[in-house]
Amino acid sequence: MKVSPYKRLEKAFKRAYLKPLTLIRYGTLKPERAKLHGSNHWIYIDAEDPCARKKVVEEPLRGKVSDNLIFWRDFNRHLKPDLIVDVGLNYGECMFGTDYEEVTVLYGFEANPRLIPHLEKSKAEHPAGLRMTITNCLVSDQAAEDIPFFVNPDWSGSSSAVREMNTRPQTLEFKLTARTIDSVVPLDEARGKTLLFKMDIEGYESKALKGFIEVLASVGRSVGFIEFDAQYIRWAGESPEEYLSWLQRRFDTYRVGNIGGKKLRKVSSFNDLPKLHGDAERVHTDLVLVGKQTPDGWLAPEWSIVG
Repeated sequence: MKVSPYKRLEKAFKRAYLKPLTLIRYGTLKPERAKLHGSNHWIYIDAEDPCARKKVVEEPLRGKVSDNLIFWRDFNRHLKPDLIVDVGLNYGECMFGTDYEEVTVLYGFEANPRLIPHLEKSKAEHPAGLRMTITNCLVSDQAAEDIPFFVNPDWSGSSSAVREMNTRPQTLEFKLTARTIDSVVPLDEARGKTLLFKMDIEGYESKALKGFIEVLASVGRSVGFIEFDAQYIRWAGESPEEYLSWLQRRFDTYRVGNIGGKKLRKVSSFNDLPKLHGDAERVHTDLVLVGKQTPDGWLAPEWSIVG
């Protein structure tokens, strides 16, 4: 894609002024740990990973908070969940960039084995660390062994079990164990409880959610945040239309209409989902899923449902 001269200039300007800010804050241009905007908790990173430097070091210096973390903090504060499930931790920006109630039990899943040492360091320093369980596996709808997982060494955030996501010669391939969430999260910890969950696994959400059935059916209320990208879902071997229908049989489904304004829009059909760059083949949005058994009062007060 051709980048405009203005965009190139803007990017160069950001890079230039963020370097001294990074040096002042951390004493080095490549810190091995950083704090997100609005959080006092250290998040450990691979200092050579451009994705980590951008998301965990540079954007917080500009006061920027990611879309999923905006949702996560607001709904965690409102729901005071007993149970947290975060699938696709990356460096754990959501899990470690938030404070929790003293009773909250947390389960994090990350497939990329290169990130696990950093996640364990962050966990050890978080106040809720003793209540956190981090599992290195591919989250899917059934158990399996030696499933290929493709890691982008230049941008950890795009690593995926979907081969088409990473086709460059530099891509690293790992053979992973696949597990279901239901096999990791004890039902005794879910039954009748309040669940907050997130999934960001580059198209594999459709498989991961189908291995989450028992926990979701056991909780008293559940609210989740997932990415829905039709192209990624097709690459994962699923029909986006059928997957959305599956979701809507189990959840009241909303899309994030305006993250800055904290507005949700009800999704009634596939046609309600926005197209990325106006391309009908690139349906792309973030969805908020509310379990059918969830009573009224789930909506965080800062948020509203429009349209």
